[in-house]
Amino acid sequence: MSPHLDAVRVERVWSAGDVVRIAARTRELMVECPDCGHQSVRMHSRYFRTLSDVATGGRPVLITLSVRRLFCDSPSCGRRTFAEQIAGLTVRYQRRSPLLQHLVEMAGVLLAGRGGARLLHILKAPLSRTSVLFHLMRMRLP
Repeated sequence: MSPHLDAVRVERVWSAGDVVRIAARTRELMVECPDCGHQSVRMHSRYFRTLSDVATGGRPVLITLSVRRLFCDSPSCGRRTFAEQIAGLTVRYQRRSPLLQHLVEMAGVLLAGRGGARLLHILKAPLSRTSVLFHLMRMRLP
């Protein structure tokens, strides 16, 4: 499990088949708008977001996170709504935790396509060779 689950309230942990599932909900009251930095508490809606995390005990982990969409009430901001992000656990548009994403990227850097896919399969984070190469090509250059 990710070490950043202190920003969320874990509601339920169970095993479904050979997958560990975690149902969680965010705890933060005030969230900053990503554009203007204005603090917001006015909620628009909630939605569920499913994240893959690094395997634990040889079993893949799926986190179902209930995330809030909030209004930005700053009159100078062009953004009307935004989704809260949990530092160290969620990244905008990602379906993997940053820790698992880093593992995928390092497997791509070290072993490239087929080798990286084999390693990730052993680590219970299966990806195809083309997906490993895609993530390798998407990385920023040092």
